[in-house]
Amino acid sequence: MDMKNFDAGTQLLEAINSKDVQKSYTLVQQFREKMKDVTVGIDYVTWISEPVNLTKVHKALAEDLDVPPRAMAIKRMQMSRTQRAMLLVQAMEGAIKRVHKF
Repeated sequence: MDMKNFDAGTQLLEAINSKDVQKSYTLVQQFREKMKDVTVGIDYVTWISEPVNLTKVHKALAEDLDVPPRAMAIKRMQMSRTQRAMLLVQAMEGAIKRVHKF
C-alpha cells in the first residue's frame, strides 16, 4: 500500500484543516476503531506511526483546532508500534474532546 495516498489519513487531515471539530473528532474515533480491525489495522498503525504523518496531524490539530501539543503527548516507554500508535490516537481524541468540550 502506498502510504502517501492513504485515504483515511488524507480524510483526517482534510477534516482537521477545514476546522470542522465534530468531523475531525469522529474521524479520529473511526481511525482508532479501524486500527483494531485485523484486516486493515496494520495500514492504519503504519500510517499514523510514520513520523512525517504524525507530525502533519499534530501540527494541523494545533494550528487548525487549537489543540495544545502537550495534550497529545504520551510517555516515552518501551512498547510495540501498534501500542504506541493506539496511544497516540487516543491522546489526540482525548485532547480534542477536552479542548472542545465534547
